[in-house]
Amino acid sequence: MKPKQILTIVLIVAAGIYFVMNTNPNQVTITGKINNPIGESITFSNQDTAYSTIATTNGTFTISFDLDSATYLRFEHGPEGTPMYVYPGDKIKLTIDTELFDETIKYKGSSSSSYLAKKYLLEEENDFFGKVYYMSSAEEYKSYLDSYKNSVSNEFSNITDSTFINNEINGIDKDIEYFIGRQEKLAEYSNDIKAHLWETRAINRDFNFYAALDSLNLSDFQSMTEQYAEAYKSSLNKVNDIEYRITVNKQVAESNIKWLERKFSVDNIPQEGEAAIDFTYPDKDGNEFSLTSFKENLVYVDVWATWCGPCKAEIPSLQKLEADYHEKNITFISVSVDTNKEAWENMVADKELGGIQLWADGWGKITKDYAIFGIPRFLLFDTEGNVISTNAPRPSSSEIREILEANL
Repeated sequence: MKPKQILTIVLIVAAGIYFVMNTNPNQVTITGKINNPIGESITFSNQDTAYSTIATTNGTFTISFDLDSATYLRFEHGPEGTPMYVYPGDKIKLTIDTELFDETIKYKGSSSSSYLAKKYLLEEENDFFGKVYYMSSAEEYKSYLDSYKNSVSNEFSNITDSTFINNEINGIDKDIEYFIGRQEKLAEYSNDIKAHLWETRAINRDFNFYAALDSLNLSDFQSMTEQYAEAYKSSLNKVNDIEYRITVNKQVAESNIKWLERKFSVDNIPQEGEAAIDFTYPDKDGNEFSLTSFKENLVYVDVWATWCGPCKAEIPSLQKLEADYHEKNITFISVSVDTNKEAWENMVADKELGGIQLWADGWGKITKDYAIFGIPRFLLFDTEGNVISTNAPRPSSSEIREILEANL
């Protein structure tokens, strides 16, 4: 055989191999452009798996992963996220501006995801627990919900997947059934109580305690709780039912006590360089471990739960972080606030979670001492048991590696 013929055959075989390697029918590829990016981390996740990547400085990214079947995914960047529906083999182009997250997200190559984005905006336009919920009749409320369903159904025009459409319609019907059931429970109340329930929505909106936790000092925060109670008291003057008024005033008083406890926790979180507040929890075998058990090591703590989607989305990045720093002077501790111990134990085993896995049995000492009201939350302590950060970067961020390297 002549050299030229041999070369031709080699090129044909090489081309064939390249073609096979690059035509995986299950591979999903998502490319994107994020305007006004918030950090670098980008995640696409469902209940079982998370796929993560990093955006460039100008907000562009590309990610590929395999899917065996169509699935709902949640795209997350910064503090916000939005649902998608992705099929094996999809090639999707995503654009978004974080300053108007849901209003600006666009997809090319994913009509189902485009539908979900539009559906979310339609949901926002309809205040299912607004004035129509409190003050209208059952027939008027049902008509309002049917109108919403029709507007959503009109967005199916570019979708051919009947399974997806049926799933979405069934989901909408279940939501409507739930809304109607909720409104039916209002029938036991008089009109003046219904009007009060509607009015208190505005009161709760005007008193943003979450923002005030950080922005107000203790004295001003306490004054805010008193004003909140007074606003409720004033609104109750229009209600004739004395027993109802007593119950609501009691609930407001209890709520204010809890908010003041939260404020106290926030104001007393140990600051950077101060001694950490110790905690002790058991592992799956009942062996107890404390934060102070690991002095002379950096300690990175993950407070999480099996039912928390964003927590589970961080698991692959946390496992990679643990593997990359396995030989370093750092201990990884995960503290679960699950109350279902079996669910926690199963996930620890199924996901082969590493590090020190501890069970807190609900929201307790660690969440109170470190003012943790939402999870996941990451804490970082130095080799002397002092605080580096009580709100450390997530494993999926590039910042956490910089902080670890600076303190090792």
